[in-house]
Amino acid sequence: MRRLAVQAAAALTLVTAAIAVPGAAAATAAPAIAWSACTEPTLAGFQCATYEVPLDHDKPRGATTTIALSRRPADNPAAKIGTIFVNPGGPGGAGRGMVRSAARIASPEVLARFDLVGFDPRGIGASDPVQCFATDEEAEALFARMKGVPLTKAEISETLKANWEYTEACKKNMGPLLTHMSTLNVVKDLDLLRQGAGDSRLNFIGYSYGTLIGATYANLFPDKVRAVIIDGNVDPDQRTNHRLANKFDRAGGFEIALSGFLAECDKAGPACAFSGGARGKFDRLRDRLRQGPAEVPGLGTVTIDDLTGYIGQILYNVANFPAAAETLEVLHEGIFGDPSALRTAAVELPKAPPARGWLTDAYSYTGNDSFFAVNCADAPLPRNPKLYPAFATVFEKAHPTFGRSEAFSEVGCANWPIIREAYDGPWNRRTAQTVLVVNPTYDPATRYDFGVRMTRQLGNARLLTLDGFGHTSNYSACVTSWYTRYLLNGEVPPKGTRCTQDRAPFPAV
Repeated sequence: MRRLAVQAAAALTLVTAAIAVPGAAAATAAPAIAWSACTEPTLAGFQCATYEVPLDHDKPRGATTTIALSRRPADNPAAKIGTIFVNPGGPGGAGRGMVRSAARIASPEVLARFDLVGFDPRGIGASDPVQCFATDEEAEALFARMKGVPLTKAEISETLKANWEYTEACKKNMGPLLTHMSTLNVVKDLDLLRQGAGDSRLNFIGYSYGTLIGATYANLFPDKVRAVIIDGNVDPDQRTNHRLANKFDRAGGFEIALSGFLAECDKAGPACAFSGGARGKFDRLRDRLRQGPAEVPGLGTVTIDDLTGYIGQILYNVANFPAAAETLEVLHEGIFGDPSALRTAAVELPKAPPARGWLTDAYSYTGNDSFFAVNCADAPLPRNPKLYPAFATVFEKAHPTFGRSEAFSEVGCANWPIIREAYDGPWNRRTAQTVLVVNPTYDPATRYDFGVRMTRQLGNARLLTLDGFGHTSNYSACVTSWYTRYLLNGEVPPKGTRCTQDRAPFPAV
């Protein structure tokens, strides 16, 4: 019944959008974005703007919310093709800072002919940011009660209780955006931004969760697609209709990437400090920390939460692999070997609360709050928190390193308000131009299978495979070349095209 209701709502939305979108009715054309020099030191040299969009797109003349943007103008404006909007993922990722990384996003040829625009999606960063707590201290006190890998009955009970209190704080303090944070709304905002930039069709690069934005746009506005690149993909149907199964598969993606990391370590021999039975050493380390914290010289007290969070983040960037291997070796020898025999190594095991935003705001956890606001709106999860310990047991049996943490990671959605503004398909509408789907084979957070599924589900898509590591594509001149050809000329790679990664996981010493 929910699916039928949402599809009916989506159909109504499409009819409404056809009336409101410029081109269908010129009298309702969106105003142009008014750019001026950025005043924030972190964005010095770029252009900034704010843009008003409907808080509720079903009430286009009602209350509004503000979207904050930044722009890197095209280097050759006389030959400008259009604007590329970029999104870093999350959900909860603030996108304005992406203009500072333009050289890592696109080639000089592309930057010469496109404006690059980063935007903070609604409720995120500088876009009327949502806030579940009054201060960082209140948020951190609650986060401290949550375990990423709760094992004992007491840990599970306290984690469930703290998540319930977290959601209740969001309900109390988030304000009117609480029920209007879904990806459906973000995509409708994006189409207004496209119009405000003066583009007849959309150019977009979305990473990670940003691929869901791209896929949703492609199905709501298929005739408005000029060039959409989605890199590090979600499975759109599974994420929006079968989120528990999606969480299970996400845990499996991290396991695949971890196995690849450990195999490459042994293959690298002396170039990897953790080589020599790396798989067995890691499993022994994990299983020991499941029994309780350990004191490690140079690293202090280390817990299973520390290890799981650390290795999960390391898998996001292949450049971190050599240093991570050193840390794991120090950790392993510190627990099982002779600590006095350890060589001196500058290693660390970061222990961080939920990620702070890049903006120096008084409240640092808007990204974390908006992560839940978007995911809980987009994806139905079981609404009885008491079920999650059993889910964790099943997840962990199949995925021993990441299963338990993944099962508990969104338990706060169990008592989130039921949101009716969501898009869960269909995903197969044929777009005006082919969507370019890019995915690494050892992507931890958006496993390669998801990229394959995304390509199959979309009505007009082509998959480009990167044989390599990390979350979203990186360190590949081959991928960059296809980005360039696609954005400039609409050229897509032949079916089955694979690119290599130019950086080895463990470079020879």
